[in-house]
Amino acid sequence: MVTKLQSVGVTLSPHIVDQIDELAKARGVSRSEAIRISVDIGLPLLKLGMALNTERALTILEHTQLALSLLVERQYPEDVNELINQALSNVREYHA
Repeated sequence: MVTKLQSVGVTLSPHIVDQIDELAKARGVSRSEAIRISVDIGLPLLKLGMALNTERALTILEHTQLALSLLVERQYPEDVNELINQALSNVREYHA
């Protein structure tokens, strides 16, 4: 099924436009697609009344990952490489 897109005009600060352009370049997509990605991710959170502190969320994620990695490396060193390979496979499959 093809989704019909509707054009919407919006005025943004130069700083936000620069960030959108950086996202578009990093993802290899157009500026419009980068804006759609941002709205697709942000709008559901806003509708739920949620605000996301990105730095805090990423810090928690990194801390949890490092703590878990340390535990696995110490207690199950023979499984470390298999877990890393599976994680990379999951990233390619689910987050491309």
